[in-house]
Amino acid sequence: MRIILTSSLFLLFSALHAQTLSAEEAVAIALEHNHGVRLARLDARTSELMNNMGNAGMLPTLDANGFYSIDNSSTKQTFFSGEVREADNADTRVLDGALALNWTVFDGLTMFAAKERLEALESIGRTELRQQMESTVYDVLTSYYLTAQLTKAVAVQREGMITSKERLTITETGERIGSYSGLALVQARLDLSADSAALLDLVQQRAIAHSRLNTLLGRDADSPVEVSLDIPLPEALDLATIQSNARNSNSALQTARQEQLLADASIKELQGALFPRIDLYGNYGYTRSTSAVGFLQSNRAVGPDYGVRVSVPLFRGLQANKAVEAAKIAREQAAISTEQAQLQLEQQVLDAWTAYGTAHQRILLEQRNLEGIRTQVKVALESYRIGLLTAVELRDVQQGLIEAENRLLLAQFEAKAAELQLKWLAGELV
Repeated sequence: MRIILTSSLFLLFSALHAQTLSAEEAVAIALEHNHGVRLARLDARTSELMNNMGNAGMLPTLDANGFYSIDNSSTKQTFFSGEVREADNADTRVLDGALALNWTVFDGLTMFAAKERLEALESIGRTELRQQMESTVYDVLTSYYLTAQLTKAVAVQREGMITSKERLTITETGERIGSYSGLALVQARLDLSADSAALLDLVQQRAIAHSRLNTLLGRDADSPVEVSLDIPLPEALDLATIQSNARNSNSALQTARQEQLLADASIKELQGALFPRIDLYGNYGYTRSTSAVGFLQSNRAVGPDYGVRVSVPLFRGLQANKAVEAAKIAREQAAISTEQAQLQLEQQVLDAWTAYGTAHQRILLEQRNLEGIRTQVKVALESYRIGLLTAVELRDVQQGLIEAENRLLLAQFEAKAAELQLKWLAGELV
């Protein structure tokens, strides 16, 4: 009993200092601070930055090159005329600088395929970000409502303990006047102890749910937080609409389709390597050299040079052909993965719909039963007080109420979780 009192005081103190969050506020915090979402957002930004004409090879390149060299070699030059020129440590200096422009104007359409590949990667990055956000929203909301369910379950267990304490009081009084045996008193104390242990277990589960919710929100796991105890009734959904939206908007299925587009672009990019390549180039340079021996004492050249460079691949060890074949296999794998993702999506929608409908029916059933069971507990307690009901019968009625309350709470949570999953699968959660 002392442990229960201490735990209750601690929970009360924590609740007074906790921050009350609505489900919408929790989602907003998670989308801003959740680590998985932040990483996915950076990945999407990276793929967006990489998707440009320069990375696809469509733009010209301009480089500035230069060097300055000094040669102090010993030199001996013998001419046909018989003249010999010889010098130790002959100083030869060369200064060279140039602007080099190169522009690939044709590469077998590889650059356009590369741009398609970069666009596919950017689309995949955006879709994966959305998928991570949807997953995070689903996890946050289910954790939020699970915390609310467990908080209610704690209250139900405490309410049930009131009956156990009342039974113990009645039994202690009856044992003193001889209407109840000592065995009945021992059993009443054992049942109250079992109820206390069940309460501690629920408190522990709620603490774990709190920690998980805080982690999803990107906060310290021990941050105080209080959730609304109201679990909204699930919205009325239509299976045909959910299935149609899932086929068109499900992020996992969209990613599989985008992987197919990526595989197609990769094939085109590799096939382009089999065609000739045409480059336009131009240079504007400055060269100045001096020499201690030789024909020229100094030489200087300034000006442009330009032209066309053509490269025709004739034989490269069959590497390009094999790479194209491997890319075609990857495309086939992507097509199979898309079919598999669509079948899995249809199964997930039907499974979630079944869970959604079953939970709805369970809510209605338990709501009808609960009022009658509560009345039964009151009658049973009074009957036990006057000796018309045994301790075992009272315990059964008491446990029946607690189980009915928990079944209703579980059905409400499962119905909401199924609704959230259906929205997630249909691409409607974010």
